[in-house]
Amino acid sequence: MESDHPVTDETFKILLEDSAREAYMRPWHRIERGLRLNRLRIFVEDVAPQYNMTKEEKDHFFIYLQKALDKKLLNTLKVVLYNQETQRITTIKGLELSRSGDGNIKWAFSTKKPRVEGVSGTRKKKKDDVFSVSTDVPAKLTKIEEAAV
Repeated sequence: MESDHPVTDETFKILLEDSAREAYMRPWHRIERGLRLNRLRIFVEDVAPQYNMTKEEKDHFFIYLQKALDKKLLNTLKVVLYNQETQRITTIKGLELSRSGDGNIKWAFSTKKPRVEGVSGTRKKKKDDVFSVSTDVPAKLTKIEEAAV
């Protein structure tokens, strides 16, 4: 069975790129694992300048986020704020990143609940009290994103 339009490598490549672009437009919880890893890598690249991360630190941070994803810590829309229009992660709530006095960088998901003076234990805490790591969304594509597109 032959069609009028032969399928070339170029048309196949365009088809794949279109479906990948469409896949990144989905809400975070609807994106498959491999594509989420790609977005996490871009997030690491976007956040790295704020913390003056070395290549090695970025690699270790990405591995940490990958393990967090596998442990289902990054599965919900409440934890990962993902901008479908820009196709980038803007914030990961509960994630703390800091550089200690000796120059070492540390990251972890916060297990601490911020304490608010004068508030009884029965009141809901404000959402703003949750630790998070955010990034400004640059207009240009990163090298990783260009390779994916």
